[in-house]
Amino acid sequence: MRDLRAVLFDAGGTLIHVDGPRVCGAAGVPFDARSFREAEAAAVAVVRSRVLEHPGSSDAERFPLYLDTLLRRLGVEASPERSLAARRIAEEHGRANLWSRRADGAAEVLEALRERGYRIAVISNADGRVRGLLAAAGLSGLLEFILDSAEVGVEKPDPRIFLAATERLGLSPAACAYVGDIYEIDAAGAERAGLFPILLGDCPAPEGIRRVAELSELLELFPPRQ
Repeated sequence: MRDLRAVLFDAGGTLIHVDGPRVCGAAGVPFDARSFREAEAAAVAVVRSRVLEHPGSSDAERFPLYLDTLLRRLGVEASPERSLAARRIAEEHGRANLWSRRADGAAEVLEALRERGYRIAVISNADGRVRGLLAAAGLSGLLEFILDSAEVGVEKPDPRIFLAATERLGLSPAACAYVGDIYEIDAAGAERAGLFPILLGDCPAPEGIRRVAELSELLELFPPRQ
């Protein structure tokens, strides 16, 4: 890989995950970890398709599609029931952001990268609350800064939000990697801005994109800086 000096991260879906039990509790459906993972994967796929069809769409515009697909896959088929469940989930999300569960190994990986000499920060499509979520997850103290799209005024995949982060670091985009879980939003946007994209998980993407199955695999890609 090129000489990289900073590793920037997505937040939701990367460092913090959606709280499945809270979602299911709000919707009034039983929580099963495997079923929820499969339902969320289907919902993320719908979000990806929406980004492809409407690149200018926002996270807020895509959220109802995410919820509708999630609930269908969780077995809420009847339209009135699904609408009510979606409204209850949205209300719970408004009360306390649902993307609140720390990803496995997140703190350990961030700490290790810092110790190896990399600068660490977050770029997130969020609603002004991501800083508090990362603090509650015990991660904010490991980050140089957190860039929230609600504060910046542009969302990924717009290259401007990535460039705002590299400017704040005082580094060229080529010296920065970006780790995220959705190709069209995270990896494609980072690549257009000149950063080195790394895709977390199994999201479909073109051949050649650098991937890691879990956060701990990043430590194989980023040796200690000299």
